[in-house]
Amino acid sequence: MKHSLGIIEVVGNVNALTCADRMIKSAYIEIASIKRIGTGMVSIIVRGDLASVQHAIEVGQETAAEYGALIAARVIPRPYEGLEKLTDSAEGGEQ
Repeated sequence: MKHSLGIIEVVGNVNALTCADRMIKSAYIEIASIKRIGTGMVSIIVRGDLASVQHAIEVGQETAAEYGALIAARVIPRPYEGLEKLTDSAEGGEQ
């Protein structure tokens, strides 16, 4: 089965960790990465089946909004295989 990706951007590391904690407790997902992307913004990328990712991103959005830290959130169902390389921990998506 092809996995889906969920991406949420928040302000602050503490808010990101709080969102990640609630997201992983709420759905059967895995955290693919948590990256600082500059100017205090943090990006959380999760992976799992579509329904779980959608639910986790909703929970993450609610949590971030609760603290006034939500920047953006998206779910990408069945992403193109090459897109996964861009989310790897290596710089520039290279392995």
